[in-house]
Amino acid sequence: MTTDFSVPSDWYLTFFTAPVMRFWEAAVPPAATEADVAFILRHAGLHPAATILDVPCGAGRHSLALARAGFQVTGFDRSEPALERAVAIAKAEGLRTQFACADMLEFEADRPADALICMGNSIGYFEPALTAKLLRRFAAALRVGGRLIVDTSMCAESLLPLTTERSFSFPGGTYEQEMAYDATQSVLKTRAHLTLEGETHELRYRHFVMTSGEFVRLVRGAGFELRGLFGDTQDAPFAPASPRMLLVAERRAGD
Repeated sequence: MTTDFSVPSDWYLTFFTAPVMRFWEAAVPPAATEADVAFILRHAGLHPAATILDVPCGAGRHSLALARAGFQVTGFDRSEPALERAVAIAKAEGLRTQFACADMLEFEADRPADALICMGNSIGYFEPALTAKLLRRFAAALRVGGRLIVDTSMCAESLLPLTTERSFSFPGGTYEQEMAYDATQSVLKTRAHLTLEGETHELRYRHFVMTSGEFVRLVRGAGFELRGLFGDTQDAPFAPASPRMLLVAERRAGD
């Protein structure tokens, strides 16, 4: 397989189609969402009825689970297929979760929330300057003392050395991907072939890669105090070869 391929910088504007949403629902087991939510609740330190923002929320797997636990959740995403799926589930279950179509760089909350979550590698969509802008928007959407929880597998310590080809099966299909790393920009490009219900879809996406230290500096510069870096939902400390980084930070006063 060749790694000579291009990925547009705005790939995320059109990536999250209905087939991709079906893929995520099939590929991510309920236990993974349950573990994520348990981590969020443990580190956000909130009681039911507190307000939580989910940015971006995708098809709402975290938003819906948090709403079932009694929290007031608002999810923001710019993918209409994803939001349609989230709204349909919320309506069917009688959940009072709110969903709004908005770019994550431009979303606006009605009032400062008690916590904000950014899950599933979304923090890696943008170059460092835009990531800093996004983190400042997160800070503005939180009350002083409110918690930020960010999930990413795009830290250099988790990725490198890079395995350039991966594939796996899930109920109803297969996913094959090849990756290339642009060392001049610290960008990881991915081309994937998703086979779902007999149809194959080519997907292209990219993420900016930072060290954990670089990301922590951006978080602190946006008005947060770091409360912890974890390598999994069981609170293992983040370290080289951790499969993901879960960052917990608190909105500072005076920023």
